[in-house]
Amino acid sequence: MRNSFSKLIFSLKTKILNPRLAGLYKQTAKIVKENNLENYNFKKRQELFNHAIKHSSFYKQKYGHLDSFNNKLQTETDFLKLPPLTREEIRLNFESIKVVNVNKNQFRKASTSGSTGPSVSILHDRRHPETPIRWRILEWWGIEPWENQAFIYRFKKPFWERITNTLMWWPTKRVFLAAANPSKKQLEKFVTEFNNIKPTLLQGYVDIVFEFALYLIDNNIKIHPPKMVWVTSAPLFEAQRELMEKAFGAPVCDQYGNTEIMLIAAECPEQNGLHMMQDTVHIEFVDANNQPVPSNTSGRILLTDLTNYAFPLIRYEIGDEGKYLNKKCSCGKPFPLMENVHGRRAIHIQTPSGLNIKGEHLMAMFNGYMKHFKEIQLHQGLDYAVCIKYVPRAQFTHVEEIKNMAHLLTERSRKEIKVSTERVERVQQIGKKFPLIISDLK
Repeated sequence: MRNSFSKLIFSLKTKILNPRLAGLYKQTAKIVKENNLENYNFKKRQELFNHAIKHSSFYKQKYGHLDSFNNKLQTETDFLKLPPLTREEIRLNFESIKVVNVNKNQFRKASTSGSTGPSVSILHDRRHPETPIRWRILEWWGIEPWENQAFIYRFKKPFWERITNTLMWWPTKRVFLAAANPSKKQLEKFVTEFNNIKPTLLQGYVDIVFEFALYLIDNNIKIHPPKMVWVTSAPLFEAQRELMEKAFGAPVCDQYGNTEIMLIAAECPEQNGLHMMQDTVHIEFVDANNQPVPSNTSGRILLTDLTNYAFPLIRYEIGDEGKYLNKKCSCGKPFPLMENVHGRRAIHIQTPSGLNIKGEHLMAMFNGYMKHFKEIQLHQGLDYAVCIKYVPRAQFTHVEEIKNMAHLLTERSRKEIKVSTERVERVQQIGKKFPLIISDLK
């Protein structure tokens, strides 16, 4: 009965406050149902390209020397000739990338955290919000947008923003745990509020959600199981997933997104990989020549946002590495699959001889040890030496485990680098994130 009332109020408020949203949600479902997504994806890239070269002085100059500038991207080969967009280009050409025919109320500015390099700013197109894609993913997991939800983030929202949020979502209830290092009192209060509203969704940053899961396990605390736990903002260790699923009594959904393009890919309940949102974003996995690598092969990720007409992002090199999975998901959804992204390609452990140890390799190497630690971070200095900084779980031994991890890294680096360990109260924060790897090497 309560859900019916919440649904009614949610529907009425959506029609009054944001009447386009429900229409956009229906439209996305219709597009997927009625179109061959591969053909639709290319058509949207053609439209975006034409829009960019007409209304963005940056793209007009960037593509002006290409044949495809005149033939309007007739084929996929034409698209592959377009030079990628780099983060440095965005940083240096913000004003010229922005299109000239967009009103201020049609976009909002967003900036990256700076955890993997200098912060860059982009514009999000308000005419094409990510909410319909969020609702799509929640629907896969049997969650409705008007059901109660819980969130775990690092920073507390301003008072008036919290009041506005409460009024906007009423009668749906939302609870928040906002603390980078929550106290016992804050955790107890959150557990009480959580069990009172019985949310169907728990969402938050991987490291903070993991810390909350450890608190529940270590103190033998039970909470009402949500339908799904949605983690964001950092790579997910499988050992972390297992502990979180044990603590929450619910499956953990991994997803791929970033500040520039919010929702790129996400898991369905079958968890066979991440479904790529092919109707709203084009994802490429490319080699050193910016050409496609074979399926099931790692490549640099290039992203094209098919919905951002205020600040076009075409073949944007985000700095990640991933792979396209050449298989169908048993769920039957038409969205192709990619492997879970395990970290930034640009940030890795280096040796004097030129060996690069990628974040995904470190994750695989350390995965069995993560249950002993709240946090892990590797800091590489200018002398190539690496210090493994760690925050242990209170009730677990960790001396042998951290020693083994240091040994594994020493062997993996062919004994070229010195590896030390350091117990800390908190690993280093850069921007809004706590990266797995921090490197002083350029």
